[in-house]
Amino acid sequence: METVATDRKIAGAKVTSDEEQLVVFCLGEEEFGVEINRVKEIVRLPDITPIPQSPDYVAGICNLRGNVLPIIDTRARFSMDKREVTDATRLLVVESEGLNTGLIVDGMREVMRMNSAFVEPPPAVTKGVDKAFLSGVVKMNEGKRLILTLNLEEVVRVEGGDSADKVDRSAKDVKTGAEAAQAEDQSEDEKQLVTFQVAKEEYAFDIEVVREILRVEEITAVPNVPEYVKGLFTVRNKLIPVLELRTILGISSLVSERMALIDRMIEDHEDWTRSLKNALTSSASFTEVTNLRESLFGKWSEDYKTSITEVESILKRLKHDCGILYHKATEAIDLSVSSREEAVSLFDKEIKPLAETISGTFAQLKETMAKRITEDQRVIIVEAGAMHIGFLVDSVNEVLRIPTSIIDDTPYVASSGKKELKGVAKLDDGKRLVMIMNESLLVSQEESEILSNISRKSGETNVEEDISMVQQSLDEEQLVTFSLGNEEYGIRIMQVQEINRVEEITSVPKAPYFIDGVTNLRGNVIPVINVRNLFGLESKERDDRTRIIIVDIAGNKTGLCVDHVNEVLRLPKRDIDETPSIVISGGANRFMEGVCKLDEGKRMVVLINVEKILNEEDLKTLAAVGDKTREAEEKYKIDIGPRSKKKPEIEK
Repeated sequence: METVATDRKIAGAKVTSDEEQLVVFCLGEEEFGVEINRVKEIVRLPDITPIPQSPDYVAGICNLRGNVLPIIDTRARFSMDKREVTDATRLLVVESEGLNTGLIVDGMREVMRMNSAFVEPPPAVTKGVDKAFLSGVVKMNEGKRLILTLNLEEVVRVEGGDSADKVDRSAKDVKTGAEAAQAEDQSEDEKQLVTFQVAKEEYAFDIEVVREILRVEEITAVPNVPEYVKGLFTVRNKLIPVLELRTILGISSLVSERMALIDRMIEDHEDWTRSLKNALTSSASFTEVTNLRESLFGKWSEDYKTSITEVESILKRLKHDCGILYHKATEAIDLSVSSREEAVSLFDKEIKPLAETISGTFAQLKETMAKRITEDQRVIIVEAGAMHIGFLVDSVNEVLRIPTSIIDDTPYVASSGKKELKGVAKLDDGKRLVMIMNESLLVSQEESEILSNISRKSGETNVEEDISMVQQSLDEEQLVTFSLGNEEYGIRIMQVQEINRVEEITSVPKAPYFIDGVTNLRGNVIPVINVRNLFGLESKERDDRTRIIIVDIAGNKTGLCVDHVNEVLRLPKRDIDETPSIVISGGANRFMEGVCKLDEGKRMVVLINVEKILNEEDLKTLAAVGDKTREAEEKYKIDIGPRSKKKPEIEK
């Protein structure tokens, strides 16, 4: 290809060889190129996990065949307008200085052989893109087509932070906070409980006997066992029997209870429809409800919470359709006063078809619940005597620290005949009762031997395997995981003191953006950090699933307000990857310790060190909030109850 003579005189200009190839992509109408030997692969845009406080041009991280890959929003990096993702959007995986990075691009154009194309150095600004990000401008077709070649080292360069080789980000070497925990004085007059729900009652295990809280994975059924034995659960190659706590307590299973409830709601709906028709076609009065919240379904759905997306979608449809149904019913009843014929016509044309649709949606809800109800349940792994047992519960509520003085272990328990209870904790002036389980008496000695034999025959570990398991536990991390929107985060369990429901939070005047206010925790004033605000995420109203995770930050007991707590899990340290340096260069390097890869890399949890979640200025602000609150209490003689003189020990 010929080039004009005047172009050849430009300083630094060169002619490429025939062997050079460029991978060409586009951002809008502009074309960019990357040397083909720097491109590792091109894939469709995967699910991306955003990282809080990362640079604005960092979209987040993704899992690419088991490896954590940092993702750059190339448009944001080049200060170009944002554009929605389309079917043409691709992820260009490139290599720079031995590290792979993903670049989001609008679309791919071609792999082009240079064929002696003319390349000149980039001017200060080309097509609005800063010169620093470009290595040159390729002129094709006598200068009619321009391709901007990328300076990858600059595009993926870490800004405003130390490079990866200067900062040791190894998740395996970071201190867990155990040193701080050992320095804590054990509180002798308090007990820490893991509370959970079975039917309409709230129960608890002492946290000392709880080893893990897990989602319900595949449970292997075992023949010729008691009815309450669901089967065997594999936890890190160790078989653990799983018992249905409902069956042990003489309560019907969750699925049968839920099916019966939906059947009652269907029957209630059909009776309501017949009553309405009868009222419109005769002189009978209509005595049924015409307000969704007063119906059986409305009352139940108002308090029902689920993490199953499909169930949530069905419930949303039911609420919408039932709302319209009740509105139409009111309209028909009013119309029947002046024209019964028109009211009946409205019923036949609009109300009856809608009622039939709702019946079909109820049937869909029942079918979906039957298949997926275990997704809301949890298995609590408990140390009962010499063995570990998993107890299947409806849901886990919170980790609760309470004074032993509110636990009643006297005649109330003895007279109930429930030998499986240690006592009853009376909270909220006795309005909330939590029954504390005696894990060693939930199954008899004979039943324990049966369970032990089942596990042993099915592959229970021998002495050598037990030694291996001890070694494995030293190479593991135990985390409390929580969610903010669709993203999941984890905190080492050593750093978590307790997990509570949201009580009243009192606003603090002139508090910084990340502090919601303060709350009273058994007489102690605790500042509450809004983690969404701290991470720069969109605000969200608190609901029944919102939790406060109590942690210690620089000696200040502090609450972290999160959308909901998921589970307590263990994972091998080898499954925690270092965080890519470009992702943490915006400030996340203070507290982000790594990325946990679960479910063969399909699920990623961002590991956070809460001791470093605030910078020095924010730490001073946090301490000041506590000081001002205490001063206000003294000044205005506010009595918030006795304060604990000892710091509670962090449970190991």
